Amino acid sequence: MSSLLLPSKNNIDNLSNHISEKLAGLMGQYGISAAPETIRYDNSGTMILPDDYAYAEEFSQMLEDNPALEREMRAVNALSSHYAGMQESQAFHQEYQNASLAEQNAIVAKYSYLFTDSRSAADIALKFTPEGALTISVDGEHLA
Repeated sequence: MSSLLLPSKNNIDNLSNHISEKLAGLMGQYGISAAPETIRYDNSGTMILPDDYAYAEEFSQMLEDNPALEREMRAVNALSSHYAGMQESQAFHQEYQNASLAEQNAIVAKYSYLFTDSRSAADIALKFTPEGALTISVDGEHLA
């Protein structure tokens, strides 16, 4: 039975560090001199590399040949998305909990997007240095 990774900052950081280490070693084996600047995943889970990434074919082959790394990249993307959503929800709960009755309606209105089915997901990007070190961004901001 596999372990469930919770969307915590610690788990995201540990997985990001492991991906960075693994990727740096594999890129040389596949003749990849620079990692993609970013990787995103669409709603169906398909990896999206930058259009101008010169090593797209080699990078895709590397991930196909190393399915554990590919799963880790998908996992860190998913964990980051859930973590970002939890952070937004936590901000609402903290404000609401500390608000007077008069302020609560304004706080619910401020965070009304949290309560709709049409809520848009955060834009998660796996950002890489040329050497393959990974950081995560959420809506263009570094994951805090």
